[in-house]
Amino acid sequence: MALTLLEMLREAGLITREQFDEALLNRVVYGGKIGTSLIELGMVEEETLARFLSKKLAVPYVHPDQLENIPADIIQKVPRGLAIKYKVVPIRCDKKRLSLAMADPADLSAIDEIAFITDYIIRPLVAPEVRLLQALNRYYDYEIEERYQAIIARMKDWSGSAAEAEAEQQAHAEQIDEDELEEAVIVEDDEDYSERVGQFSIDDVSRQLADARSREEIGDILLGYLGQEFDRAALMVCRGDHVDGWKAVNGTEVVEAFPQMVVDLAQPSVIKTVVEGNSPYLGGLPPGGENDRLIAALGGKAPTAA
Repeated sequence: MALTLLEMLREAGLITREQFDEALLNRVVYGGKIGTSLIELGMVEEETLARFLSKKLAVPYVHPDQLENIPADIIQKVPRGLAIKYKVVPIRCDKKRLSLAMADPADLSAIDEIAFITDYIIRPLVAPEVRLLQALNRYYDYEIEERYQAIIARMKDWSGSAAEAEAEQQAHAEQIDEDELEEAVIVEDDEDYSERVGQFSIDDVSRQLADARSREEIGDILLGYLGQEFDRAALMVCRGDHVDGWKAVNGTEVVEAFPQMVVDLAQPSVIKTVVEGNSPYLGGLPPGGENDRLIAALGGKAPTAA
């Protein structure tokens, strides 16, 4: 089972079990990202959290200074409604690649929708939710809730009292400046910090997903991994009253005809069960109807379990 951010922070020794419980309760009561709760409660400093997320997701993080003075033509590349919906801010555009500051760079559905609407290849970057809300207020006239205004005010106080320490950190940190964003790397951290976080380094598949530039590339990465783990695997796309085949493999062979597969959600099938229940399915495939068509599309032999 994948570790949550809170679990990773606790295992890395950055928060205690008591802080874990308190932060979880804070998020349940007040909502927002868990990172916001950690900052609000003073359990983790903004910079520490940003570096942790950067290492975990293998994406560069955006220093607060990089969210200031963004050119208007860059901001206009993401419509206001879309930016507010996903709490994202465009930072830089280089030809067809749009670098996007996000609170959750692992949100592939957000990246996919933004890429589709803007017609850009999205390069995700990580930034704390609170900083993104500040930027959304500045560039998109987004109204910040009182809770977040209070957090921002406290963060200003903290940054003022820790000015010398922050200056020293910045002297050793590689900033993401506009000319170097394309080659930006994760900010280097002290050796002890790296050792504590190292045990949670993501695997090759996760790294590839973080660097993926298109929906097709994401699909190929996922299917490549699934093909190593299972005899047959497929990716499908839900479209209202039916589900379309997208990509599939049978053993090591790509199923070229699978995109022609269409599952009618009006008919009983395991696909219908998954879609309507919004949950995974584990078990056999009952014979007949759409299940038989799916089995045939994937090679014609019924599996013992799916």
